[in-house]
Amino acid sequence: MNIDVHAVILIRPKGVLFLTECIHTAVNTFTYTVDSHLDCEIDIPITMQILSMSMPDQICVIVPVFNEEEILPEFYRRLCALSLPLNIIFVDNASTDRSVDIIAGFKDVQLIRHATNEGYGASLIDGIKYSQNEKIVIIDADCEYPPEALPELIRGLDEHDVIYTSRFLKKKEYDMPFFKILGNRIISGLFNLLFRQHVTDLYTGCKAMNRRVLAGMDLQRKGFEHVLELGVKLTRNNVAIHEIHVDFVLRHTGVAKMQHLSETLKYCYLIFHYYLTIR
Repeated sequence: MNIDVHAVILIRPKGVLFLTECIHTAVNTFTYTVDSHLDCEIDIPITMQILSMSMPDQICVIVPVFNEEEILPEFYRRLCALSLPLNIIFVDNASTDRSVDIIAGFKDVQLIRHATNEGYGASLIDGIKYSQNEKIVIIDADCEYPPEALPELIRGLDEHDVIYTSRFLKKKEYDMPFFKILGNRIISGLFNLLFRQHVTDLYTGCKAMNRRVLAGMDLQRKGFEHVLELGVKLTRNNVAIHEIHVDFVLRHTGVAKMQHLSETLKYCYLIFHYYLTIR
């Protein structure tokens, strides 16, 4: 079926989605009406529109988005220029700018919308949940990690189950905030020491994995600490994290979302918590 992929999925603030009705219209649009059972037990209808389903041989690209209206057109153009069979899933985390309207105008994409700002990790969890492909790529929309890195990432999945891009694998100077570099090195070093990995950039915003490594994995962290939880649970499943170098470009639009000093302190606590509790 040769149809453009263009989805709008409204995600509930809380609760579980139940499929109750499916209508196939004359324009090849599938409309799913679902009910969300919230904690207060009020049923709220949510509509999901899909112009096509993803094909099994596509590579799923999950893109978390929060107020990225300035860079989204460039990001999408560079993804499309790769000429790869991509199933692109944008997950909008309640943007207050025109991000949703811009994504809605893209062809061959899916869009998941959060009604409230649930956090970076929540975007990735929902993106993974609604993906169907065997190869999964996660990349930020701000172009700090070049979309042109995807072909090498995807090829590497034939040899490694998990591949992270690293800004620090090569000794190269970047115009990055001092606390951003320091925090990443502290957390990456602690992670390696406690979990016997060899990563240089645990908090990379661009990575790829084969779906099988996620089987049975219960990811719960909805903030930026999701990255640490994922790394720990991959390790506990005896998965080695491989790295490739990426040329990092500091964002020239929008505002960075992570508060690096406070997040680093939180991660230091969590990394020891995970070491003692996750086996």
